[in-house]
Amino acid sequence: YELNADYTKNAPVIHNQQEALTEADFVYVKNWSSYSDYGKILCTDPSWMLNAQKLKVTRNAKIMHCLPVRRNVELTDEVLDGPQSIVFTQATNRLYAAQAVLKNMIDSMKHPANMEVKNEDSLLKN
Repeated sequence: YELNADYTKNAPVIHNQQEALTEADFVYVKNWSSYSDYGKILCTDPSWMLNAQKLKVTRNAKIMHCLPVRRNVELTDEVLDGPQSIVFTQATNRLYAAQAVLKNMIDSMKHPANMEVKNEDSLLKN
């Protein structure tokens, strides 16, 4: 699938899975849908499923996925539950991030005069 050029800018987009995996440190597995034809799944090629054999060309890459995952469709159980997977740590971190956002929202409702509007630069510094 093509990605939105507003986000990719000049980043290389590699369509060959083997080439993209070679020497990778992290692999973010996701069942993508079309950007230009939003939501439409154009490819259902089962050979794109990530498995342990394909990971051999990486640098022992950590495996990520935003969940929910379709086991043995997007990646094999062996990869998802394997030592390289940080999927469940990633999901746990998302819980803490959501809690922080909720706390900030609740605190700002309690003290609207103290509500601080942060721009993108100040968020990056914190």
